[in-house]
Amino acid sequence: MVNMTKVRHAEPSDLSMLIPFDLFPGDRIVEIVERRMLVAEVSGSVVGYLAWQHRGCLEKDYINKLVVAESFRRQGLASTLLDVLCKRLRGRVFIATGARNIAANALLAGCGWAYAGEIVGILPDDEAQVFYRKDLG
Repeated sequence: MVNMTKVRHAEPSDLSMLIPFDLFPGDRIVEIVERRMLVAEVSGSVVGYLAWQHRGCLEKDYINKLVVAESFRRQGLASTLLDVLCKRLRGRVFIATGARNIAANALLAGCGWAYAGEIVGILPDDEAQVFYRKDLG
C-alpha cells in the first residue's frame, strides 16, 4: 500500500482530480452529495475512488465504481478502498467486473469476495460481467 494514504468521503471539490482517471461515463456529483463515494488521497491528491448504490443489485448494496489512477495501481489502494467500505456497510454486498479484467478478478478473489455468477450481454462484445458477493457483519 502507498504510504500516507487517506480514505475519506468525497467532496465536490474532488471532482476536478477525478476527471483525469475516471473511466466511467456520467457525473459523480449525486454520489458525492449522497455520501456514496469514498476517495483515496495520497499527498493531497485524489488517486482513486469507490462508489456504491444502496439496494442497487437485487435489493442489496452494490459497488458500481472502483477506479485507481494508472500510476497508482497495484499498490493496494483498491483493496484499501474496499476494506474501508466493508467496515461501513452491513449485509450482502455485490460488485462486478468484466471477465477479461484479470487484475480486478484477482483483486476481488484475493480480498475474499465470493463468485456469484455471470451475465453475458451487458458489456460490449458480449464480454461476461462477473458478479461477486460478500456478507458483511
